[in-house]
Amino acid sequence: MALTPEQLTEYFDQYGWTYQQVNENYIRTAFGGDIGSFVIQVRISGDWVYFAISPFVVAPKDAECERKLHRHLLKLNHEMNMAKFTTDPDGDVILTVELPSENLDYSEFSDALGALCYYADDNYAQVFILAHVPEAHSIYEKTQDLDWETG
Repeated sequence: MALTPEQLTEYFDQYGWTYQQVNENYIRTAFGGDIGSFVIQVRISGDWVYFAISPFVVAPKDAECERKLHRHLLKLNHEMNMAKFTTDPDGDVILTVELPSENLDYSEFSDALGALCYYADDNYAQVFILAHVPEAHSIYEKTQDLDWETG
């Protein structure tokens, strides 16, 4: 049985977070992490439930920042469990968890929010800097080379 809007609000109530029900299939909530506050959108759409922080980081204006950011996001996607980074048509970075709505239980709901919060807090500063501070790239590349050599 697919997740219903009523179950989704029950899961939020059980999780203990406040939320705003924008419409039947769309809820907005927020959390404050160690590094900042993030708005989370949760949407039921067909056979999927989407948990997203959008935008996570606005699109880079510098082409070299964009190239290096995208490379870094691909690396993070390989390392992360459950969550992934993507970009929208404007180039803004989105952090998302997508789960099938069929038989989605509370523990999966809780895991999805937990993963989103963990990866948002863990990666925001680095993703923001790579997207918007061109001079940070040489420092980042040197530390990546050291990680690879000591690895």
